[in-house]
Amino acid sequence: MRVLKYSKYVFLLIIFFKIQIGWSQEEVLNLDQCQKEVQANFPLMKGKSLLNKSSELNIENLKVSYLPRLYANGQVSYQSDVTGINLPGVDAPEAPKDRYALNLDIEQLIYDGGKTKSRIEVEKKSSEVDINDLEIQMYQLRARVNAAFYGIQLVRKSKLVLADKQKTILNRLEQIKSAVENGVILPANLKVLQSEILVIDQQVLELKAMQESFFSTLSELMGRKIDTEVKLEETKFEEEVVNRASIDVKQRPEYLLYSSQKSLLEAQKKLLKKDRSPVITGFGQAGYGNPTYNQLKDEFDTYYMVGAKISWNIFDWKANRRKQKQIVFRKDLIETKELSFTQNQLIEMGNETSKIRKFTVLLEKDDAIIELQAAVSKSSASQLDNGVITSSDYLEDLNKEIQAKLNKEYHTIQLQQSIAEYNRIKGI
Repeated sequence: MRVLKYSKYVFLLIIFFKIQIGWSQEEVLNLDQCQKEVQANFPLMKGKSLLNKSSELNIENLKVSYLPRLYANGQVSYQSDVTGINLPGVDAPEAPKDRYALNLDIEQLIYDGGKTKSRIEVEKKSSEVDINDLEIQMYQLRARVNAAFYGIQLVRKSKLVLADKQKTILNRLEQIKSAVENGVILPANLKVLQSEILVIDQQVLELKAMQESFFSTLSELMGRKIDTEVKLEETKFEEEVVNRASIDVKQRPEYLLYSSQKSLLEAQKKLLKKDRSPVITGFGQAGYGNPTYNQLKDEFDTYYMVGAKISWNIFDWKANRRKQKQIVFRKDLIETKELSFTQNQLIEMGNETSKIRKFTVLLEKDDAIIELQAAVSKSSASQLDNGVITSSDYLEDLNKEIQAKLNKEYHTIQLQQSIAEYNRIKGI
């Protein structure tokens, strides 16, 4: 029993530590996760559902055309004269001058040449166009997410480099103080370094404000508060993808919009052709009143009538044909817009490809530049300690080393951002 008791406690401790480890795990965000959350939480996402529901209601209303229509109507009237027969010596009946009628009319579509079916198809295609337009607006958010995500990474890298610079100057300050006290170096050199520390503090404050702005944008887009200390996972891309430039570029939602617009125009064109078809309708009327269909019978009674009618616009002075030509022109206009978009897309992809190649080449040189600048800074530090140069001269060389380090970090992040933008432009 004692063994079982201790086993129970061990089991509870294991569960406790697992929960603690789970709570202590730091959130890590990657670019793909941010993009998915933004797309899922953006208000326009609800617009797709609303558009679908609205389209369904419109389609249901169009289907009503297949159902019979009932109309109730009534009438009371008095007229000054009526038709009668006036023959000498003949007592002919005369229609009453007051009239009362309560009718129930019914109409049933028998044949409309497929107009209702075409109208339903037009409604569906129109809804697709609206939804694809929303998809484009949502896709455009990817650029803002990219800018905020990589902006945060640039700020953080800059803060690390500035912290390293501050540490280097603080260490140098201790040595300069001793040199000043011994009369080897003028006190002004100490003030130059102290001033540089204050400048670094200002730069860090500016970077902190930029970081908060980027996080604010990201939080607003993702629909939740993002901790400024959250870890961002560096994005890894295959640069070889960029070399396959203009192959299969039609992956953007804009192409779905162009396709749905052309489908809508085709559906509208079919509807126009159906408009020339005859419409056959069955009808009926049942009523109660005075007089009935027998106008010479002056008494209340029931009556009814059933029948069918046809309507056909035989000649419309070519108005329908001109409307069909207008649709052809509008379709050609969409084709032109699509070609223009593809051309601009290829230009933008080409620009990003150039940037990627540029940053790749720059990164190959960055390490060599940093190594050389570090050697120069080290030599300047030694000369400053011996009073050969001033603090301003030393800071000039140190700033060049820091700038070289910053350039490497910038080029690394900019390369990743350019590849992400290339993929966004292509539609990946």
